[in-house]
Amino acid sequence: MYKDLLYEKDGHVATVTFDRPERLNALSGDMLESIAAVCKEINEDDGVRVAVITGADPAFCAGLDLKANSLTSREMRWLEVKPAYSNVNKILDCDKPTIGAINGVALGGGFVMALQCDIRIASDRARMSPINAKVGMPVVDTVGELLPRAVGLSKALEWLYTADILDAEECERIGLVSRVVPHDRLMDDVYALANKITMRPPVAVRLTKNVVMAQVRQSYADSMPLHAFAAAMNHKVAKHDIEEGMRAFHEKRAPVFKGLLKGEGPPLP
Repeated sequence: MYKDLLYEKDGHVATVTFDRPERLNALSGDMLESIAAVCKEINEDDGVRVAVITGADPAFCAGLDLKANSLTSREMRWLEVKPAYSNVNKILDCDKPTIGAINGVALGGGFVMALQCDIRIASDRARMSPINAKVGMPVVDTVGELLPRAVGLSKALEWLYTADILDAEECERIGLVSRVVPHDRLMDDVYALANKITMRPPVAVRLTKNVVMAQVRQSYADSMPLHAFAAAMNHKVAKHDIEEGMRAFHEKRAPVFKGLLKGEGPPLP
C-alpha cells in the first residue's frame, strides 16, 4: 500500500517500518510521501493506540537519500528552503503515543524522526547523529526544539556543532534514549511497552500527549521563519560548503569548509 514503507497492525499497536534496507532506509521522495500518509491514517484510526516506528535491519534510517532517483534536485531545494513543510516532521503530528525502536544508524533526517518519537528504545547496535554540520548544513526541522529538551542545551549545542556520531550507550547516558537493549531483544521490549500503554485509558493518554507536546509544536511553528531563513541564507552564501560537505561524506574523508567568502554576500546576522 505504501511505497518504501511497511505498515502493520496487531491489536491496538501499529508498526511503521522504513523499508529500503539496501540503502540503510535512506529517505526517498516516495518514503517521505508515505510517512505523511501513514501518520494521517494512524491519527484517524481509533483502533490504534500506540505506533511503533522502526527500520528494516540493519538500520533505522540513514537520512535523506541524495542519490534517490525519485528525489529530484527541485524537491531537494524545496526541502532545504522550506524545512517546515518537510514530511519528515509528520511523526511529530501523530496524536497517538509513538515509540522509536532504534535498531541501527539514525542520521540526519533519520535522527529527526527518531527524535520526534515520544519514547526511544535503542538496540546496542544503534548509532545516532544530527550530522548536519558535517555536510555544511544548519540545524533543520524540529531538532532545534526537541534536542535541547531531551539532553539539555549545552549538550545539544555541543552535538549540533560537532555532528559526532554517538553509540547507543552514550545516547542513553545523555538521556536521548530511555534504555539500550541487546539487538535481538529490541522489538520484544518495545512491544511489551507498547502493549502496556494500550492498557491505559486511550482518550486520557492522547490528551496527555497533546498537552505535553503543545509547547514543542508551538515552539517549532514560531521558529519556522528562522529555519527557512537559515536554510536559504546558508544555501546563498555557503553553497560551496554544502557541496564540499556532501562530497566529503560520500568520499569518507574530512571536509574542508571555507565559510563566508569575501564579497559573497551580506554579513551573517
